[in-house]
Amino acid sequence: MADLSKLINMERVQMINTTPIYNKFKYVSAECGSGKTYKLCENINKVLNTKGSIEKFIIVQNTQKLATDTSKNFDSCKLLISDLTPKGRNVINTVLDFLKAPVERVLIISDKTFFRIPVEMLEGWQIWLDDVTNFHSFKNINDDNQRIKDIIYHDLMQEHEIVDDEKRLYLTAKKKAVKGDLMNKIAQELSVIAENDIFIMNNDYFVDPEKVQLSILGWKDLSKYLGLPVTFMGANFENSLIYKARPEIFEQISLDDLQQRKVPLTERLKVYYFSENIKLSKTWKDRNSDQLQRVYDYLSEVLDGQKYYWTNNNTDKQKLHEAYRISPDARGHNDYKDRHTCVWLACMRPDDTEAKLCELLLKITGEDIHQAREYESLHQFALRGVSRQFDSTEQQTVYVFDKWQAESLSTNIGHISGVLENVAPGVPGRPKGATNANRLPALSDTKSKRFSRWKKDNPGLELEAFKAFLASTVNADLSTDDTTAMWGRYQKAVQKRDANSVRSTDMKSSSMSKNNPL
Repeated sequence: MADLSKLINMERVQMINTTPIYNKFKYVSAECGSGKTYKLCENINKVLNTKGSIEKFIIVQNTQKLATDTSKNFDSCKLLISDLTPKGRNVINTVLDFLKAPVERVLIISDKTFFRIPVEMLEGWQIWLDDVTNFHSFKNINDDNQRIKDIIYHDLMQEHEIVDDEKRLYLTAKKKAVKGDLMNKIAQELSVIAENDIFIMNNDYFVDPEKVQLSILGWKDLSKYLGLPVTFMGANFENSLIYKARPEIFEQISLDDLQQRKVPLTERLKVYYFSENIKLSKTWKDRNSDQLQRVYDYLSEVLDGQKYYWTNNNTDKQKLHEAYRISPDARGHNDYKDRHTCVWLACMRPDDTEAKLCELLLKITGEDIHQAREYESLHQFALRGVSRQFDSTEQQTVYVFDKWQAESLSTNIGHISGVLENVAPGVPGRPKGATNANRLPALSDTKSKRFSRWKKDNPGLELEAFKAFLASTVNADLSTDDTTAMWGRYQKAVQKRDANSVRSTDMKSSSMSKNNPL
């Protein structure tokens, strides 16, 4: 088998002048909300205001909003993003013109722009990649035109190599310098090729004339940046794919005086989940829309009248409060730090083919890929709420779909029973670290007896009657957790009522003829 490591190996850059040789990347790994970006800006401002200093800085961020917010920390800087670029000009050309004759010592740009800058134009700049953790992309291309196949293989790629010599299923390659206006336009249309440096794909697309689909994964080769002072900043950076692929080329540093939590994060997050037996996937969503709708119905009732934030996949048909929805990629959002509740119903598990290609190219496990993709996104999402405030002791409630998602966030988790029924079985047992996970969320004796009295007085368990009960003054003392617990008890009581009804019907049916076809 060919050694793929040479494709992504980070070679030391030799420089023939007195410039220091940076043979490793630096990284800062600190919690969301600890003030990494603010502290970075503060340190840069100190350098800018130091007499005789000539250092220049590039700050790279993954959203235009975050870049705009960061620019406000400087009296003078150059913010170059598409929203501020004049019509008729593209961002990259504007950035290149600036780098040829910089008029400011701080440049703030997006990650997409940064990776299009020729490396030689970055010399003399200190580079900080703030919360930029995605360095690969995946695409299925459907086209059986042999001419297109030849263009991709011969004109857009080079240095092809079979990964598995025996089966010859997978092929690696590097990007080729493209010549000609027309070929450049074709390359730009295939963004997975244009935006990356190293590729792995299914070989049969090129050798089988009838093969229609090319599954291709592209990876950014960071070796070209070694020799430059580059520092990555992020929460849980050690869990990112870029770190796990080559941990030996990273060196951890710290920023002084970052915020410290008064209360550990695990004590500030209360996480509720619905599924004990299945992991959420796009396939399951597509096949079980009725089951999924029950989760949405439950949350709509529980969260009625509350301010929260939530997310799901763009293709999902189910909705909660439209005004409260944000993207699953919530990095850079600081507008929800006063909200005590959030809901994550997104599935960000990688495509099976994508996961396989990542494993082959990066020599890491599928679980690592899943963690970097979904669980880190979930972590970032949850910490947009009140838990982001380090000086607060207030608890935040998080609703997720399955127990694996819950476990990735906290040990303080609880199962909401009675909402999902007849789901596909999975691995039994309660979540690791959970206490009485199969039981209903806890209620004090007083509040538990309060619900029991209501149930006795309302044997029909009418929904409107229960909602009126929750909204009554007698329940003015309910916390968010208490309300969730009340709803859990109501749902379980309804479930038991319905089950008894079915059981009663079955008993009546038993008196019928044994030959009754029903």
